[in-house]
Amino acid sequence: MEASILFSHHASGVFSLFLLTFVLSGFLVFKKNRTLPTYYLIIMYLGYGTMFFGYFLSYSIFNPLAAYHRYLTVSVIFGIVGFIGFCYHFPKNIYPKESKIVIPLSLIIAVAAWIHFVIKTAGMEKIYLFSAHHYSFDFGREASFAILLCFIISTVILIRKTIHFSRYTGIFQQWDTSASSLALPARILVKTLIFLPLNIMRILLPARKEGIALRAFLLTVILNILNAYNNVLNKSGVLSYDTYAITYFILSVITIFFIQSAYLNHSPEPTSFMGKILSSAVVTVVLALGAISYITLFSTDKSIEKEDLVEMNSVKTEIRNGDTNFPPNVRYVLSRPVGPGMFDHKYEILFSKDGLNQTILKEGEKYYKNQQLKERVEKNRKLHKGKSESELETITLKEMKDTNLPLSSRLYRVAGDFYIHYDFEIGQIRYEVGFAYQEFRQVIHDVARWLILIIFGTTIFILIAFPILLRVSLIHPLNNLLSGVEKVNHGDLNVNVRIKTMDEIGFLSLSFNSMVDSIRVAREQLQEHADHLEEKVEERTKEVQEKMEEVQRLKIQQDGDYFLTSLLAKPLFYNANKSPKVNTSFLIRQKKYFEFRNKQGELGGDICLTGNLRLGTPDNYKKFTMAMNGDAMGKSMQGAGGSLVMGVVMNSIMARSAANKRVLAKTPEEWLAETYTEIHSVFKSFDGTMVISATVALIDDETGEMFYWNAEHPFSVLYRDGKASFIENTLELRKLGLDSEFEFKVKKFQLHPGDLIILASDGRDDLLLSVHNEKRIINEDENVFLDVVERSHGDIKSIEKNIRSIGEVIDDLSILRIGFQEVNAPAIDQIEDRNDFADKVVLQSLYKEGKELYRNGEAQKAISILLDAYATDNNNQKLNKLLGLISFKEKDYPLAVKVLSKYLTQDPDTAELWYYLSIAEKRIGNLAQSLEAAMMVNQMQPMNVQNLVHLSDLNRLLGNREEAIGFTKSAEEIDPDNKNIRKLKKLLEMES
Repeated sequence: MEASILFSHHASGVFSLFLLTFVLSGFLVFKKNRTLPTYYLIIMYLGYGTMFFGYFLSYSIFNPLAAYHRYLTVSVIFGIVGFIGFCYHFPKNIYPKESKIVIPLSLIIAVAAWIHFVIKTAGMEKIYLFSAHHYSFDFGREASFAILLCFIISTVILIRKTIHFSRYTGIFQQWDTSASSLALPARILVKTLIFLPLNIMRILLPARKEGIALRAFLLTVILNILNAYNNVLNKSGVLSYDTYAITYFILSVITIFFIQSAYLNHSPEPTSFMGKILSSAVVTVVLALGAISYITLFSTDKSIEKEDLVEMNSVKTEIRNGDTNFPPNVRYVLSRPVGPGMFDHKYEILFSKDGLNQTILKEGEKYYKNQQLKERVEKNRKLHKGKSESELETITLKEMKDTNLPLSSRLYRVAGDFYIHYDFEIGQIRYEVGFAYQEFRQVIHDVARWLILIIFGTTIFILIAFPILLRVSLIHPLNNLLSGVEKVNHGDLNVNVRIKTMDEIGFLSLSFNSMVDSIRVAREQLQEHADHLEEKVEERTKEVQEKMEEVQRLKIQQDGDYFLTSLLAKPLFYNANKSPKVNTSFLIRQKKYFEFRNKQGELGGDICLTGNLRLGTPDNYKKFTMAMNGDAMGKSMQGAGGSLVMGVVMNSIMARSAANKRVLAKTPEEWLAETYTEIHSVFKSFDGTMVISATVALIDDETGEMFYWNAEHPFSVLYRDGKASFIENTLELRKLGLDSEFEFKVKKFQLHPGDLIILASDGRDDLLLSVHNEKRIINEDENVFLDVVERSHGDIKSIEKNIRSIGEVIDDLSILRIGFQEVNAPAIDQIEDRNDFADKVVLQSLYKEGKELYRNGEAQKAISILLDAYATDNNNQKLNKLLGLISFKEKDYPLAVKVLSKYLTQDPDTAELWYYLSIAEKRIGNLAQSLEAAMMVNQMQPMNVQNLVHLSDLNRLLGNREEAIGFTKSAEEIDPDNKNIRKLKKLLEMES
């Protein structure tokens, strides 16, 4: 048997893989506090390790008994079953009932597949595969299907769990959420179309740590899929066996490394720094040495082939010269007529050292022909689908008959023994020069043996030497540093970590010592301050009081300025239009809110103004409606100052132009030009410190012809027949108060009956969409406002509401609506807008008062105040949240349920409030509703032990014992020392 031990090209590669799985499983075996996923991962490594060991035996033993290595390689199915168990239980088992069925069923499939393989191959003929250099059975498709099935099961589990733990909130998720409000057919269509891209994005961008960990394991599945595809390419003849084996080796090493690193990085179990370094070092070195061994062995193979070709050419020369003095390594020389065909030729034996005769040649050729026939039939089965076995065999025999074997290339022959041969032609005669296959394997064996010893020795050296070297240079210094940190955590500030070498850890230790010294000095100074605290507190308190009084005086003065300015502005922003054919309405929402002597107000730079003019002669004039929307640059007082100036100037112009039913002998173009010149001159006098953008329009009440100019104000919007569009497309005039490179001209636009013109300040576009990594995302798409106008059907209040639903308005917002000859035109509701604002101010005041009362310990008064506000507006989320929390903490559970339920219908993403709602529902006896709210918490925070305990108790009270036990086990995996869990186990009569 010892003579049969001959390492082939691939022995060193699979030995590396076997050694790698053995070492990595050893790391897991010796881990502390192993959990169930770790044991399943160990089973997976043992299954793969057994497979690699089986392949190592097949590549190392040159004997038909080596075919039984397949009994070991098929054992990989047990490793995949272990991986299925791992997929279910890592990081936690969210499918407990399903796993109790699938894992045992997978094990039954694995055992059945293995036993079926053993029974079928027990007496089967053993064949030698020259391309792979090992013995095997021509059987195994059923086992491959079973392995593929188990592999698919693990893949499906990983995909489902990755999606479950994902927190993807991108565009597809938004579409999915929006689809819930659609009609049933549309909802089904939308959800079907986005199902695949939504789940792909959930897999690619899981966000939560559990999803990221599972995605890492899903990557290993993709690598295994590549390996499976690699095998398909080899079976179909696209890849040679050598290329397949090298690719399989590289992908297997990377897969194992990814599995190990993903588990070490995401496992809840404690992992040592040494373990991570050693596992990474072993994988890296084994990968490098395995690659080197492949390069070395294939270089040796090429050298042998070159020597054989030299001796073949010597034989060729001898035959040409009519001699038979052949080189000593030549075992035989055959000849036959030139022609196609792999087999069934009439050979003439010119020379033989091994006693070849025609009988031996025919028997060996029959054996090798049957082997080649089976291999080629399998390849043709995929090319000629639907063909019967006899048809496939006929096609393959014809191919073999028509094949021209290459010259001067390595070929194989079976003739009592195994041979390598190279062919050449002289005239119409083809000669075959044979060499002993076993001698070829012996040369490869001699090189591979040393490579295997080097891989084994290097791995042992890493496992022994690295811990010793790292213990001195890394582990001991780190332990000293950690010991110092622990002492500081316990209050000992007299710690000084000893520094042996000034490397990175030495620098870190030095920094730690300096930090501890600083803390110690600070504590001493703090103690000194504490000793004289009373005097210093009194001194500082006096200083603070003085500063606070000064600040309060300045604040009162500033708020007084704000209040005075707002009082001045109110009469200037007036909807004075009385035209029966042109309707105007507007709203102004200044960004700055303030309070002065229990009076609230707002301040900003936006302005709206309307009125009526008569242009022409007293006997022949036309009536026009004037509308103006402006936005003064600057914040708070600066913007308010600009809007005040604009209001004064425009009101003055309108008073001169329209007082006492005056008729101006001017055209609309002349009036607009003079108005522009006058306003521009006023703002120009401020030398650029005060500028304003504005649109001023005159609409003919009868014809709907609109004359206007736009001084760098947001484009005017036309709403016609349910569609919104801009009536301008380019900037044609700079802001009032700034020099303009454009020539002033009045523009015209023809309105049709029922048309609406919407003028609005840039607050309509300045929307804060989100905050990502402390970076604010601001809307930059001006076409969003067009969509808002269309969705709002031109209604001014709906426009504001829809704008705010898109994002937070971060600037002053004013909207002016002009309707021409509308049917069922809306009434002017300027007073109603002011009442809305007053209500908001009152609500804000009640909210502040309730919050302050609660801070001062007067919770019941706070609830009373907030209930008044709730009665006024029960859709104010800020108010609802505060009232819900206070009522819950004051154990007013019916009120808490009412308010929190209202809040969560609009903002369902707050896990804390769902938990409070669940507790409140439980307190008033609504167990089913309490369970529903607790399940919402579990979806958002599956690792929340407190909620898991709560879920377990709810299921216990509802009689759902199995569910209660499942939640108890999940909570115990996270926090095994929790007292409430122990109580629940006793109540549920669970075994400890």
